[in-house]
Amino acid sequence: MFSIDIPRWPRREAPLVTVNEDRFAIRVWGAEYSTAAEDRFAIRVWGAEWLLLHFQEGYMNFQNFYAHEQFSEHMYVITESYSMVHRFSIGCIIGSRKVLVIDAGLGMTGDLRKYVESIVGTDKPIICACTHSHPDHVGAACLFDQAYCSSLDFPGPMDPFDPISRFMDLTDFSLESTLVMEYCKENMIRDNRTTFADIKDHDVFDLGDIQVEAIAVPGHTPGSMAFYCEQENWCFTGDAINTDIHLKRMNRKDFAVYKMTMENFISRVKEDVTLFPYHLPLPMDLQIARNLALIADELSRGENIEGDPPCNGIFHARKNDPNIRGHYRNNTCIVYNRANIALPGQTFDKYSCCYYSHEKISDRVYTITINYSTVNRITLMVFVGDEKNLLIDSGHGIDGRLKDYVHSITGSNRPIILACTHVGIDHAGGAILFDEVYLHENDIQKLPLSKNKRYIDAQPFSNYSQEFAEYSLEYMLDPIMPGQCRPIKDGDVFHLGNLDVACIFTPGHSTGHMAFYCASEKIAFTGDAMNTDTHLKGIDRAELEKYPAMLDQFLSRISTDTVLYSSHLNRPNGLRVPLGIKKACLEILAGKTKGDPQGEAIQQHIDAFHNPHIKMHFSGLCCVVYNSSLL
Repeated sequence: MFSIDIPRWPRREAPLVTVNEDRFAIRVWGAEYSTAAEDRFAIRVWGAEWLLLHFQEGYMNFQNFYAHEQFSEHMYVITESYSMVHRFSIGCIIGSRKVLVIDAGLGMTGDLRKYVESIVGTDKPIICACTHSHPDHVGAACLFDQAYCSSLDFPGPMDPFDPISRFMDLTDFSLESTLVMEYCKENMIRDNRTTFADIKDHDVFDLGDIQVEAIAVPGHTPGSMAFYCEQENWCFTGDAINTDIHLKRMNRKDFAVYKMTMENFISRVKEDVTLFPYHLPLPMDLQIARNLALIADELSRGENIEGDPPCNGIFHARKNDPNIRGHYRNNTCIVYNRANIALPGQTFDKYSCCYYSHEKISDRVYTITINYSTVNRITLMVFVGDEKNLLIDSGHGIDGRLKDYVHSITGSNRPIILACTHVGIDHAGGAILFDEVYLHENDIQKLPLSKNKRYIDAQPFSNYSQEFAEYSLEYMLDPIMPGQCRPIKDGDVFHLGNLDVACIFTPGHSTGHMAFYCASEKIAFTGDAMNTDTHLKGIDRAELEKYPAMLDQFLSRISTDTVLYSSHLNRPNGLRVPLGIKKACLEILAGKTKGDPQGEAIQQHIDAFHNPHIKMHFSGLCCVVYNSSLL
């Protein structure tokens, strides 16, 4: 409650109340008082409290979990975001006669149809097709004129409309945000049971001037469907095709069938199709399906699974089963149950597992992911020169295997130098392994990163896996000291022998943040400075005002066809990401923040966790996490 005392109220002057996107102000007798919009605002006149506005029920408490971006003439992607990590990608396809919504979110508010209508208008019927019948895909299907789902999925053994189960799922999707959960408890669709019409393989939704075909992709569920538009060459794949998919009920024979399912999917879409999975807000390419076919082939034979790490999902009630593992190829993962595919007599040593995977981007560039869990991975980049290799970032330093892993990819005949985008504990933690380590001087001053601090920070990345906790406690590296680092600055260039990588100063997320650009490969690694969720919650208004200009200078120094990689999503970004982040910053500065939801942190031990001032602001599918109390 924000309160002010006014000793007397002049009868001739009524209070002047003003409300904008994020501030509430009252002007009485020439004096103005204001507060953040999420507060309760009360005044006291002659000792009696007058409650002017209580925002719990009104204008200021509204939370908008939706954002959208247009990707083609007829197609938009809407994201439903209950936290910065867990987002749902919903398709919105506009035809001349009908509108098709692909998937319907968790239904924790009744706002999805209204949001769709804000994009498409109200003059056409709106139908909904669900990729499968899990609760986070069918929750708001009842809002539309007709809903479709495969009869192989619904009705089924699980009730996707049970309100208690949906709310329990929200707990994990929202990263346990009390503000989000309280809001959704009051606003969720409670009677959302839906009668579905069946969908079968090869069915076509004719929307008038555009058609969308259903492609059966069973595996995640028996009735999983992808929805493909050949005209515009995109496909929504639900939970069936993604960089991590959950196939925990399958045995070796099932994986042989799933391999054929992926091969069939590949044969039915164009080579350059753009894929939109449900749980990552990034467009992907067909290589993801090829990766899944490769992984399924290995799992069908029980091969090469000895080093597979634990793979906890996001749902805390289902974690710490030692048989749930992740099998990785090309930074793509299938989550499986090892008990279902292990060969007779096969044994496993949990301390021999490998938390690293990699993907070849070009002849001279690789990405490595450190796979703490299916959701929270850390991406590194390796530039391979004729004389030296350059590694960008080093994770938490959970063990001493990173240097050897890089050598296993690139060969051991060239030295490896390490450059860190910044001093974040998930970026410079493994630096002690390398002989040459580079950081901006602003961040060198923040070293060392204690072993204990890095251990504590790493645990939420694994979704608090007990096995990972034991492993990292055993093998966590010692910290690097300031004197062991060399400073780099804007404009410096790493000459690797027939390959140059330039340093670009990108401060904001940290005061010494750097990005790295290789012009000959048209690739840039941007660390935490430009991601689909960019964290700027530690900076005040003056610093936020500088961020758009920083993004402009970065963009001015790279080619327009540069591919960007960031630290926390293992797929490439386009220039739409920094442009989206720039627009989001400008909107925050302009106060266009009505409805910005809570931006909970994954780390329960830091101040941002359950901090009501930490908010998410979206521009398109890009999100800036900010602290409203600093602005």
